[in-house]
Amino acid sequence: RGTWLLVGIPLLAAAFSVHKPNPLPTPQPALPASFDTFDAVSLASDLARLYPDRVPGTAGAVGAAQWVRDQLTPYGLQVSPDRFSANVPGIGKRTLVNQIVTVPGRSPDEIAVLAHRDDDGTGPGANNNGSGIAALVQLARSYGSAAGARPVTPQHTLVFVATDGGSFGSLGARHFAETHRGH
Repeated sequence: RGTWLLVGIPLLAAAFSVHKPNPLPTPQPALPASFDTFDAVSLASDLARLYPDRVPGTAGAVGAAQWVRDQLTPYGLQVSPDRFSANVPGIGKRTLVNQIVTVPGRSPDEIAVLAHRDDDGTGPGANNNGSGIAALVQLARSYGSAAGARPVTPQHTLVFVATDGGSFGSLGARHFAETHRGH
């Protein structure tokens, strides 16, 4: 019985303290086009084929960063580089680059979506992490437009981040978390 009181009372208190979010405003905006799985696979394959070695600080890493920019700028999305220096395990001091795309929302509160662009150099990196970058590119594109007008404004500001150094201890994600001054 004593154990039930120790477990039951906090659970009961938690059940009555959970805040139910307000419903979304009506009418709701049209949602962006659905995720294109075929295109995402094609993007991951393309990145892995063109830049199979994306170890931070290499020519492949520079090419992969340009590739990401080339995939997003036709959609009116501005890619901002965030360069920083880090000690890459097993390699040494290198300059790394996170790429940041911000899609303003109705609220300044931000939702960050991250994927690492690099790989560890032991293979073409289609799954590590070409697939993550392909998904990030697909999601970001859905909030852009080749004509420059956004198809829909998200509820929250969206921050898409292609990080560097993910295969070496999430260096870019850590840098972003420590230095980003969003809401």
